[in-house]
Amino acid sequence: MIEYRRQSRKIYYLDETWVNAGHTVKKTWIDKNVVRNRQASIEGLSTGLRGPSGKGQRLIVTHIGSDSGFLEECDLIFVSKKGGDYHDEMNASCFESWFQGVLQRVEPNSVIVMDNASYHSRRAERVPTMGSRKSDMQQWLREKGTPFDDSCVKAELYEKIKQHKPANISYVTDEMARQCGVTVLRLPPYHCELNPSSSGLK
Repeated sequence: MIEYRRQSRKIYYLDETWVNAGHTVKKTWIDKNVVRNRQASIEGLSTGLRGPSGKGQRLIVTHIGSDSGFLEECDLIFVSKKGGDYHDEMNASCFESWFQGVLQRVEPNSVIVMDNASYHSRRAERVPTMGSRKSDMQQWLREKGTPFDDSCVKAELYEKIKQHKPANISYVTDEMARQCGVTVLRLPPYHCELNPSSSGLK
């Protein structure tokens, strides 16, 4: 980050959060001279916050911004269909579609900071693991032109896979950004405090 700032590159931060449509703050300033609803009504004032009748719909919000503020026309807001963690409803397809539009609006040669959420981190190539089906392991080795014996058990196939899998993990979003002349910088795991947009959105 220090090096990117030294190069005067524009740095953007993105994140996701959620909010209930019925959300209100718990405290607010009030004029204590207004003590009756009628007086407030006559003077065009209020006697304080009204509690919402219910939480209302949950909205999932994704946005990106920099020291210049949020990037115009780059907000993604949709209604949650579930009541649990919003991470369950964002997926790689949805995120990548939104991200493609973002890449058309950020400054050239800029840097985009994001966390390691699974939908940010779909691998460009899915490398078989020990838990993969034997046929998938064999197919991957064939595509790599790596010889193996049909009698090999999964453990033997996996040893061959480990010898030929890419040294560095490549992510779809990183490649999308690279093709647009943009760099993706990922936060260290469990360090969301390094992303100003986390507090900006929440």
